[in-house]
Amino acid sequence: MCMTGLIVIISILHTTIYVTGAKDIVERLELSSKGIAVSIANSLMMDIDQYKLFLETKDVNSEYYKKMQIYFATIKQSADIKFIYTERIIDKENTEYILDAEPIGSEEYSPPGSRDKNDSEKEAIYDSKTPVAYKVTKYQKWGELLGAFAPILDRDGEVLGIVGVDMDGSHVYKHLKRLNRALLIIYVFIIGMTLISLLKFSNIILDPLLKDKLTGAYSKRYFDNFLHKEIAHSVRQRKDLALLMLDLDHFKRINDTYGHVFGDKVLSSISGTIRKSIRPQDYFIRYGGEEFAVIIANSDMEQVIEIAERIRKSVENTPISNEEQNILVTITISIGISSFNNLSLNAKELVESADKALYTAKIKRNMVSVFDAASSYVQQA
Repeated sequence: MCMTGLIVIISILHTTIYVTGAKDIVERLELSSKGIAVSIANSLMMDIDQYKLFLETKDVNSEYYKKMQIYFATIKQSADIKFIYTERIIDKENTEYILDAEPIGSEEYSPPGSRDKNDSEKEAIYDSKTPVAYKVTKYQKWGELLGAFAPILDRDGEVLGIVGVDMDGSHVYKHLKRLNRALLIIYVFIIGMTLISLLKFSNIILDPLLKDKLTGAYSKRYFDNFLHKEIAHSVRQRKDLALLMLDLDHFKRINDTYGHVFGDKVLSSISGTIRKSIRPQDYFIRYGGEEFAVIIANSDMEQVIEIAERIRKSVENTPISNEEQNILVTITISIGISSFNNLSLNAKELVESADKALYTAKIKRNMVSVFDAASSYVQQA
């Protein structure tokens, strides 16, 4: 009888935790897809005249279309996305595709002007002008997808179309199966540690969704979430906040000279060096390719520059062994710094000013530059 009662208790707890874990995983993925959709929409709106011109021409041979297809494909590959595209409403029943991440001629490719059925989520975007995440949906051809839409706005606030981001829903179940097995093992032995076990194992299960496999850094899809969270904290607590943008010098030359396998080793090794140079509470993100970002909170500019210089010197002084050619390869890194001032900066401007500082640093290479928000001037640290 006692054994039966214990099994019932374990079953109830297991079901509750499993359902909660499933909901948490789906919500995290939806948040991620919404962040990616918003980020892409913002990028398009920064060059909205080019996008509007393409809406008229739909010229797939144009440099703009080729550039955007590469941009979409890069995000798709780095963020584990199934589809990325833009589209606009033709009428109440139809929408048309504009941009697509898929190679021209592939089965998944949707050429500009091809039609798709309109739905309530898309209509909600045009009505509300706010991003929308949608639940797992079954498609006969593509399987189960979940993702988000974000509006593309003209300068006058008119909705020109939407960015769509679809994630493959099948890997949700892969992680849920791992969670299920882990919970079954734990509950057989320690029912009293249910909550603690859940917290530990949810981190283990969700970590692959958060981290870039090669570098161990957070994936770029979480960058906006981390930055907005820290900005909100900075405003509430009146604390300092800084953003570092880092870029490896001459990395293309490394790949061209030694090959992409060694290039991956360089990225992995330098990522380890950067993680050792920052604090546990700092966010380390792979921003794209050989570019990284570090979000540093609760540190004044003198401390931030010290961290940046520690990173720069550690990278320069840690040559990487190329065992195939039996040589040591020295890598350098350039770093741009911008600090958050809630009187004059927002998240977008913080990233842009850090990029400006990084651009200045890249001119000379192997240096740290700081953006001064008061004078809009970049100076060497």
